[in-house]
Amino acid sequence: MKRLDFFKEMGGGFFQTVKSVYEPFIQGDLEKIESAADRALGLTWVPVMNETEMTSNFEMKFFQGKAIIFVRHETNMQAWNGICPVCSQIITVSTLYSSGKCLNCQKEFNFKTHTGELPLTPLPLKKRDRIYQVGFMKGDFHA
Repeated sequence: MKRLDFFKEMGGGFFQTVKSVYEPFIQGDLEKIESAADRALGLTWVPVMNETEMTSNFEMKFFQGKAIIFVRHETNMQAWNGICPVCSQIITVSTLYSSGKCLNCQKEFNFKTHTGELPLTPLPLKKRDRIYQVGFMKGDFHA
C-alpha cells in the first residue's frame, strides 16, 4: 500500500470513529431543541394511530372530540382539520373523489389538488417509533 493511500484510509477511519462517538450526543441535543421549540410555540404532540392502522389513502378519524382527516400520497402522510373553519361543522368526506365538503356552507376542498373554496388547515404530523403524532396548538386539545 502506498503511503498516500494509507493516510487517506486512516483519515476516513478516524472520521467515521469520531462520527459514531458523537452522533448520539448530537441526536439528543436535536431532540432537546425540538422539544423546546414545541413548548415555545405551544404545540402538544398527541399520538393518534399506529403506522399500520390506516386502511385506505383517505379517511377521517376522531380523537377525543377532534375530527382529523388523514390523506396519504404514496409515502407522504398529511393530517387536516376535519372541522369547517367558517361554521364549525364536521366536514363530510368523499373517498371516491378525495374531497371534503361542508354541508352547511356548501363549500368543498379537494385533497388531491389542494383546491377549493373551503379554507381547511393542515395539522402538524410526525412519525416517531412507528406511531403518527398530531401537533395541536395550546387550547385546541386537552390530552
